[in-house]
Amino acid sequence: MSNAENDPFGVLGTSGDVTPVVALPPQGIKEHRNETRYKASWRAAIAIKGQDFHYGRVKDISLHGTAILNELSINPGASVTLNIYIPTLTAPCAPKVLALRGTVSYSIHDADHLCFRTGITFVMFEPAADRVYLEDRLTNYHIKVPDPVCQRGAAAPISRYSSG
Repeated sequence: MSNAENDPFGVLGTSGDVTPVVALPPQGIKEHRNETRYKASWRAAIAIKGQDFHYGRVKDISLHGTAILNELSINPGASVTLNIYIPTLTAPCAPKVLALRGTVSYSIHDADHLCFRTGITFVMFEPAADRVYLEDRLTNYHIKVPDPVCQRGAAAPISRYSSG
């Protein structure tokens, strides 16, 4: 098999760059996350009900959930095992693998990426210390982006005496 067949989402050689992003939820889906999300291109593997892992990549991530680009359309409510491969910040070493369990919030076709985008809410990190690692990685090495809704509310009030 060629490299493209082994890595259809182009994630095996991705860098570990993470950039904060305020992402919108899929159309028709109510947003449930309140914390900052970070855009990432980390490798990820999803297993449903203990079956084989299917590979994809993280589109964005927060401390409570992630959106994964992959070839599967997974039913909302499904319990999954998720491995996230976080590249090191320094010398090329093996990535840190976060192993966790989660619940699928949504799965929709993402026309921009020609695959499915699956929202997963984190239920349990294995081991629990991995949540601390993720929090440290996201909060200490990346700048948080303010919520645009809050920015709109912070605009100067309009004077009733302004001409218009």
